[in-house]
Order: sequence, then C-alpha cells, then structure tokens
Amino acid sequence: MTNVQPPSDLSPADQRIVDTLVDAGFDAGAIESPSQEDRARIDAVTRLFELLDDYPVEDGDETLVHATLARIDRHEDSRSARMTFGSSTMDAGPRRRLRLPDFISVAAVILIGASVVWPMATHMRQQSIQAGCDSHLRIVGQALGQYVGDWGAVPTVRTGLYESWRPGTKNALNLNPLMDYDYCDASHLTCPGHEGLFGDSFSYQFQTAGRQPSWGGVKIMVLVGDRNPLIDAVIAGQFMQALTASVNHGGRGQNVLSSDGHTRWLVQPIVGARDNIWLPDRINLPGGIRMTTLRPGDKLMDPADVFLAH
Repeated sequence: MTNVQPPSDLSPADQRIVDTLVDAGFDAGAIESPSQEDRARIDAVTRLFELLDDYPVEDGDETLVHATLARIDRHEDSRSARMTFGSSTMDAGPRRRLRLPDFISVAAVILIGASVVWPMATHMRQQSIQAGCDSHLRIVGQALGQYVGDWGAVPTVRTGLYESWRPGTKNALNLNPLMDYDYCDASHLTCPGHEGLFGDSFSYQFQTAGRQPSWGGVKIMVLVGDRNPLIDAVIAGQFMQALTASVNHGGRGQNVLSSDGHTRWLVQPIVGARDNIWLPDRINLPGGIRMTTLRPGDKLMDPADVFLAH
C-alpha cells in the first residue's frame, strides 16, 4: 500500500477512501463492494481528483502521477470499447426492410440468370449422354469383334430366328452372350439416356433363318443402335411417324454401330440409300423418300435391309 499524506482538513474516513483509491490505481470501478457511505465518499474524492488538470501542481507530486496514469487507463479502456463491435452495437443500428421493388429486382436477376444457365446445362447434359452412348457402342463393337473371332459369327442364340418380326420376341437378348461370356459389362449394353425408361436400351439387327449379318466383311451394315421407337408404338397400339428419333436422346437423333466397328450419329433414322433402320422393308415414295408403317409380322423384303429391333 502506498502511503500518501493527505491534507490535514480530510477526515479519517476520507483519508481511508484516498488510500483505497491509490491502491486501486485511482479506478473507482475496481473497488469491490463499497458501502453506500463509502460510495458517496469515493464519488466525491474522484470528482476532486478530476480537477487536478485545472490547477498547477508540483512535478514531483506522486498523487498527480497516479491520477494521470489512472485517467490514461480509463481513456484507453473507453477507446477500446468504442472500437469493439459487439452484438449489441450491431443490433442498435437501423434495420433495412426489404421493399417490394427490391424483391422484384432480385427475382428478375435470378430468372435472367436461370434462363441463361439452364439451357447451357441442358445442352451440356445432352452432349454428355450422347458421348456416353457412343462410348458404350464402341465397347459393344469391340466385344462383337472378339466374339466373332472366338465363335465365327455374331451372337444369335436366344431369339430372332423368325421369318418375320413379332412383338415380344426380345431380339435384344441376342446381345446378352457378350455379357454372359465377359466380352463386356451389362452397363455397356445400355445408353445413359435410357436410364429410368422401360425395356432394353439398344436395338440389335433383326436376323432371320438363312440370313445373318457378318462382322468386319466387305459389306458394311448397321448392327446395333439406340432403341427403336416404332416397336414401342406398335406394342402400345399407337401410330408413330416412321422418321421418329429414338427415345434415348429425347428425339434429337440416335447413335448406331456399323459392322466395321465405327459409330456415328444420325439425326434421322436413315442410312445408305434411304434405308430406315426402324423398318423391315423399304417402299419407294414420291420424292425419293422411303417410308412405311411398322406392322406386326412385316417381313424383311431385302437381304441388305437394316432393321434394328429389341
């Protein structure tokens, strides 16, 4: 405790308060639990010390040093408090309400952004599905080449040995030996765009007794492609235009695999001399376009005709 000689006109109680303030560094808030009488004396003595700035005192006065240091500490504490942003400080300011024009502006920006981003995302997804389908067909082509090298012919073991096409023959099952004998995985026999839809994903060249397409020969023929939509229409008892694109790609076109192992994208289901890959026969119509309607029991009229069935 620092001993300070108070003026002779201070009472013993005031002297005690002065000593207490000196011990506390002249910080009245640091004195713990003062009585009501001591609180009044502390306030009175503190007000007296605050007047020290207004009167000259000797440089060696120890009381002035402590008072000055205490005032500096209080000033720094006050300055730190002003620079601290607490939750109460943040909540004290005025709150901005969202007005209807603001809401409309934000909604307009979101709609404009969506109108730009959504078509781009859709296009990118379609391109990804198309590329994935093409990749699967390439793998199927490699598997067919290996199968032919081992067995001497393309797979024809489950169904399809009929003189005419009939609903329910499950022609696509002829591709299953590629999976059964580990020439490819089951996922490779599916177009990514067909996910979640019914039935088989790819359609396979329909084969009849005495007529089987070759692999890697001089005559190049389409053997595998996206799902034939006309067969689905016949099974459902509906009519569908002969140039309808496969459901695998949302009506934009279809991928096909040829017997030389190459794949290509067809906007319309036409190959060669206007041969419709969805139909088992070709009929000349005005304008040089060959179109007809698929009917159960239609026969292959031309040995070179391409007819993909599932």
